[in-house]
Amino acid sequence: MLYFFEQKNVSVKNSFYIIAIIIFIASSCNSNDLINNGLLNVNKFSDETFREIYNFQDERNTKELLKFLTNRKDKYREAAALAFASVQDSNAIEQLFELLFNDDSENVRIAAAFAIGQINSQISENQLIKAFDNEKSDIVKKYILKALGKTGSNKSLSFVNNLFKEKSNEIIEQAKLLSISRFAIKGISDSICVENIIKIISDSKSSDTCNYLASIALGRIKNQNFDKYSDKITNCLKHTKNIFTQSNLCLALANSTIKNSFNFLDSIIKSDIDYRVKISAIRAISNYENENTEKSVYSSLSDSNVNVAISASEYFILKGKEENATNYFKWAKKQKNWRVRTNLLSAAIKYSKNKKEITNAIISGYNISENIYEKANLLKALGGNPNEYVFVSKEVYNADNVVISTYGMEALAEMRRNKDFEQFNNISIKHNKINLEEEFAIIFKRAILSGDVAMISIAAEIIRDPELNFINQYKNTYFLTQAMNNCILPKEIEAYIEIKKTVSYINGTEEKENPKFTEYKLDWKYIAKINKNQKVIIQTSKGNIELELCVEKAPLTVSTFLKLIDQGFYKNKKIHRVVPNFVIQDGCPRGDGWGSPDFSIRSEFSMINYEEGSIGMASAGKDTESSQWFITHSPTPHLDGRYTNFGKVISGIGIVHQIEVGDEILDMEIVE
Repeated sequence: MLYFFEQKNVSVKNSFYIIAIIIFIASSCNSNDLINNGLLNVNKFSDETFREIYNFQDERNTKELLKFLTNRKDKYREAAALAFASVQDSNAIEQLFELLFNDDSENVRIAAAFAIGQINSQISENQLIKAFDNEKSDIVKKYILKALGKTGSNKSLSFVNNLFKEKSNEIIEQAKLLSISRFAIKGISDSICVENIIKIISDSKSSDTCNYLASIALGRIKNQNFDKYSDKITNCLKHTKNIFTQSNLCLALANSTIKNSFNFLDSIIKSDIDYRVKISAIRAISNYENENTEKSVYSSLSDSNVNVAISASEYFILKGKEENATNYFKWAKKQKNWRVRTNLLSAAIKYSKNKKEITNAIISGYNISENIYEKANLLKALGGNPNEYVFVSKEVYNADNVVISTYGMEALAEMRRNKDFEQFNNISIKHNKINLEEEFAIIFKRAILSGDVAMISIAAEIIRDPELNFINQYKNTYFLTQAMNNCILPKEIEAYIEIKKTVSYINGTEEKENPKFTEYKLDWKYIAKINKNQKVIIQTSKGNIELELCVEKAPLTVSTFLKLIDQGFYKNKKIHRVVPNFVIQDGCPRGDGWGSPDFSIRSEFSMINYEEGSIGMASAGKDTESSQWFITHSPTPHLDGRYTNFGKVISGIGIVHQIEVGDEILDMEIVE
């Protein structure tokens, strides 16, 4: 709708002329012209050809999509090329390279490069290098190098390293670093690329963007010693104002072993810097094995930001020591936040030799707590004491709430993986005449046959653990195939996938493709009504969060999300997952992260990057999305192109950072 602003001195005659002009413009332009000129807040799918391309994308119909790569209009070739970023069919590579080498449109070549990177086939790397050398446009070169970072091997990394020998313009400098960061994310790096990155962050003339891209790579490189770079990393960290660069550089210091690096991280932890930087410092300092590490992290248990305190308490679960288990128990008693408290109790029972007092305290807390997530986490904490398998198993199978049964099953899995399980078993056989290996085999078989998606998935995963040798416990594995065949798809796709992996492991066979099932389809009549910048308000128990959705990038995801809002699906749902400095997650009808409605939708991957406040769809793998969504605390480049990104927070980001597990989504409102 077009709106006119009232002016007091405009005559009726002038108003007539204005209206006439508007009518003339409208009659002279088709709907696409109006959309492109921003006169209508209508999405691009009023265009029938775009709808056709997206239908084929959703159907994963490579044959029909390939035809559009030769369409005479740039925008359709671009859309078809981008479609293959989601379809990811290697049969399209040849024609995508044809576009990359020869298409006149810069946007089409960018789309082709992005799609080639998404297909992620190593056969592409030689062609990508050739395309980079032939390309004239710097912006296209940027996307070629990004694709090379996604698909390439050490050979491609050497090619990119050689590009650093010459100083380039800002776009190419960013492109080189973007490529290096992609290599680092997938675990490919070498000493030469580290030297190149250090030169960038040491150069006072480097842009903030280059420093940020360099920091992504540094923060993800593993198994290299950064001692000689420590001063340069800390110097850049001190001078940059970008908290995400600071956060990544803190992670990079995990690769240093010198005292100065430790002291610097310790000072970060104790400062009043942004909580996300503190969390990165805690995670980095966790790699230091000295007498002061625990003291440094302990100080963060009383941090005013609960996410920092939670991250600190998680350290003690992962890196705790037997001689300090009593301290963890004492500290737990002082904590007001239930997540911090249960984490410390988990650490105490895990590392303590005398578990009786801690076990009694955990069970007592479990019995009196009215917070379902606290109860569940306390039950999970008992995973540190295999002797309590009877109590935990009883709670799992008698639970009124699936959150309890899910976390209890995780506790049982942890018990079986306990490094001292054999010792527990020997004592049990000697004193109680009970073989715990046989007992746990029965427990996990029962879980497989339970029909519960979470219990099945957890049990299937542990049964195929080669260290535990469950193959000798099951004379007949028919119960696994029986449970797999009983899975209701797509609702229980996660359980199906886990059982299938286990059956393949036991039988020594290769996995076959997942079964085909009916998926939620594009409803163009509904999509046509969605504004191209559709707003949604999430009303939470902590305050409101306003979203802007990208229907033009993810029409199926956005329309499904909005329909669920229309149905009241998200009303009174609990936030079931919060990972500090990563995501908050909601949309599970069970409340434990394993639930979904009776449908799934296809993945829709675009060139939108995950930034702070991005909205993505949770999944169990490509094309398994449904109702669960997440919002990011910080940029998360490792999610780019792997999880559907369908919007962003435009108001209330502070609320996102305050959200805790158990907070409630009161309702959602679609803003007209």
